[in-house]
Amino acid sequence: MERVEKRWLLVLVAVAVAFNVITLSPLVPWQRWMVWSSPEPVQEFRISVSNYTFTFPPGGIRAPVGQPVRFVATSDDVTYGFGVFRKDGGMLFQMQVIPGYENSIVWIFDATGSYDVRSTEYSGPLAPTMFVPDAIQVV
Repeated sequence: MERVEKRWLLVLVAVAVAFNVITLSPLVPWQRWMVWSSPEPVQEFRISVSNYTFTFPPGGIRAPVGQPVRFVATSDDVTYGFGVFRKDGGMLFQMQVIPGYENSIVWIFDATGSYDVRSTEYSGPLAPTMFVPDAIQVV
């Protein structure tokens, strides 16, 4: 191997190591609860999606702030998106809801308030109408 090639290889290895150290570091906020510990969710919410309609648990979704909760979503017909949004329109998280599977995600809300749910996947002509304001209350 030529000297220039060895230097290039060393640079690539250094970049790969630095990238892994930074992204797995506990300095990254979400890594504290994703990588270094696996918190057990204190609540689980089951959502079903069918015919362009979200069906939430009876009584709605009331999640505690600062505690991990699990969302489990199922679809009966096509792939939908399950996106949770702040009131300013910023997305907190989303997951694909694939038919035939229990799709789940664990999330920790860091602020109280009301959150909207909308489909983040184009699933057909009615997909843009899949918007539920104030679907999640975080207390």
